[in-house]
Amino acid sequence: MMKRQNNQSMKENNHINQEMGKLTEVQDEKNLFDEVALSATTKKQVGREKSKKLITEIERLKSENVLLQDKYLRLAAEFENYKKWLSKEIDNRVRYSVESLVLDILPVLDDLDRSLSLVLVTDENKTFVEGVQLIRSNLIQRLAKQGLEEIDSLGKEFDVEEHEAVMIVDDNNYPANVVAQEHQKGYKLKGKVIRHAKVAVTK
Repeated sequence: MMKRQNNQSMKENNHINQEMGKLTEVQDEKNLFDEVALSATTKKQVGREKSKKLITEIERLKSENVLLQDKYLRLAAEFENYKKWLSKEIDNRVRYSVESLVLDILPVLDDLDRSLSLVLVTDENKTFVEGVQLIRSNLIQRLAKQGLEEIDSLGKEFDVEEHEAVMIVDDNNYPANVVAQEHQKGYKLKGKVIRHAKVAVTK
């Protein structure tokens, strides 16, 4: 009788142990599933965070690119303006240097003109006078290469842009307000008047 009860008890214990084993396996599977689910959720969260960071970085780079492009365009414009300014400045300096040199030479040219207008040509000095005329002609040609030109005044209507009236005269050969006499030649350099012609104008 006792032996039968022991066998029955052992069977029940074995059954309980088997059930407990199954329950443990189920719990282990559940834990594994939970871990997998948690891992997947974590990965999704990490993925979302990375995506947000990536989007934020892209937007930052876009903004930085716009700023850099604007800076580049402004620098390019400034550099272009600087080149124009520099070119103009060099041109002005060269023009001023040439103008200053020509203005220094004009009195010498005036002296040659006065000398030629006063000299009485004879057989004895004819060669000398022709030599002076040739020097004047060569000087004028070289100055013309730099843009110098004489202002044509005689018989022209008085123009304040080109002429300086030093006297008013009566001259029936000319109508009123016309240059009848030229006391000093006027000159232009590359189209700019650098010395007004001193003239006498009719009433």
